[in-house]
Amino acid sequence: MPISMEGRTVVVFGVANKRSIAWAIAQHMQQAGAQLAITYQNERLKQEADDMISALPNSTGFQCDVSNDDEIAALFAQLKGKYGKLDALVHSIAYAPAEALQNDFS
Repeated sequence: MPISMEGRTVVVFGVANKRSIAWAIAQHMQQAGAQLAITYQNERLKQEADDMISALPNSTGFQCDVSNDDEIAALFAQLKGKYGKLDALVHSIAYAPAEALQNDFS
């Protein structure tokens, strides 16, 4: 039986591009009926993220670099003002130095 997220608000952290695990999760949450707040890290990722997020009904994008405590605090203030409360949070943020991604990996 498919899960229903009707009436739920979910924040998804970590959308970087269409290959992001965060993006796949966001799509499934939206299909299940969730209202989404989707974060991307910085201005460099903003255009691609905005294009993807605008294709998902009932979804809004927010910039948040989680390495910056002030940005995290500002984001949660925005989320509280817009949604009141959150029902779920998806953490899909990872980091690897570029040189670690040059060879085969799985």
